[in-house]
Amino acid sequence: MLVAVCLLAGCVRRADTIPSDALLEETPTQETWDVTLALGMGDRPRALVRAPYLARFERADSTFARFGPAMPEDTTRVEVGVFDEDGTLSATVVSDRLLYFDKERRFVAEGRVVVQTETGKTLRSEQLTWDEAGRSLRTDGFVQITTPDENLQGYRLVSDENLETYTLAQITGQVTVEE
Repeated sequence: MLVAVCLLAGCVRRADTIPSDALLEETPTQETWDVTLALGMGDRPRALVRAPYLARFERADSTFARFGPAMPEDTTRVEVGVFDEDGTLSATVVSDRLLYFDKERRFVAEGRVVVQTETGKTLRSEQLTWDEAGRSLRTDGFVQITTPDENLQGYRLVSDENLETYTLAQITGQVTVEE
C-alpha cells in the first residue's frame, strides 16, 4: 500500500500566481507552495520531494502532480530523496520540473536532471523517468554517467534505480579496467 503524506505550507488558491508553464487545459484541483511530499510503503520512506510549487490535476482516468518553480523567474529546483528498501537514502535527484503519476507510481524529471547516488555515481540528462514500482530508470535522450571508474555518454538508458546495472545505446566514454 502506497502512502502519501503531504506537508503543505500555504495551501490556498492564488490564481494570479500560477506559473505560465503550469497552465494546462484545465485548472489544477489543488495548488500548494513550498511543498514537502513524503511517499512511503508502509512505515518505510520511499521518496521525499521538495519543491517550491505543486499543481495537482485529477481526471476521471488519472491523477498527476506537477512540481516546479512557483513563478517563471524562480530558479529554485525540485529535489527528490530516494530511499532503498531498508529506508536508507540511496540517491538524490535534482531537476527543473517533476511530474508524478499516482496510479502508475511513475516520476518524470525534466530539465537539467542530476542524479547523485550515495555510492558516488552521477547521472546527467534532460529527462529521466523513474518507475518507482518497478525500481527502474529510463530515458530515450542523451545521458552522461560518471563514476569513480567510468565516464560514459550515450542514449536510451535503461537502468535499475541504483545505477548498478544499466544499458546505453551509441555509447562513448572511458572506463578503467583492472587487470
